[in-house]
Amino acid sequence: MQALVRHSYILFLLLMSWHGMLFGVTLSGTVHEASDALSDVEVILASAESGVVLHRAYTDKTGEFSFTVDIGSYNVGAFKHEYANSWRKGVSVKDSNVSIQIELEPEAFTDEPSSDDCE
Repeated sequence: MQALVRHSYILFLLLMSWHGMLFGVTLSGTVHEASDALSDVEVILASAESGVVLHRAYTDKTGEFSFTVDIGSYNVGAFKHEYANSWRKGVSVKDSNVSIQIELEPEAFTDEPSSDDCE
């Protein structure tokens, strides 16, 4: 009986890991200015390898965003009027969910003009 329980547990763990590979994992995060969450920030998900934009989303009232992604490497950009753009490049997603933080600064406090380029 214990062997059956042990085998069932191992099967359960394998199925859970395959579930992440088959259905994708979550790349999520929060966009903020200092300690304040920023809502309505456009967040762009691009392939780190090719630079191709894969998805776009907007942060909710708590500054959170979320994408379902495949295993890989991604660039995540955050864009909001009157704020300098910010990119997190080379975010690696393996076999588990990843959460990142992106901080935006008001354009008035940056030395360089903002650019919308998806470099």
